[in-house]
Amino acid sequence: MQSMYAEDAVFDVSEVFTDVAPVQGHEDMRASWLEMHEAWDGIRLEPVEGFDAGDGHLILVMRLTGVGRQSGAEVDQELTMLYRIRPGDDKVTHARLFHDVAAAVSEAEGSARETA
Repeated sequence: MQSMYAEDAVFDVSEVFTDVAPVQGHEDMRASWLEMHEAWDGIRLEPVEGFDAGDGHLILVMRLTGVGRQSGAEVDQELTMLYRIRPGDDKVTHARLFHDVAAAVSEAEGSARETA
């Protein structure tokens, strides 16, 4: 999975997991992903649907399932990841997790306006 990310990519799940700070770069992403797997038993992210949001943005709706190792709380919910793709090599430069598609679309549209 890491190969799809640029070396200096930002991976940000703080909108959904407020106690997890955004991380940057392959090493920090790998550490963050390992922490997530240690905190959750049977964690899975399965794609539900994806679409091009324009201006180098892709949106992927995913179903997150798992059980918290400490709390025993079960999770089964849809979340949405917004990816910013770098032209040329098609690497992800920024990935940000949202609760829903509308928030991801709004962010993509705002980002497109900033770069226009």
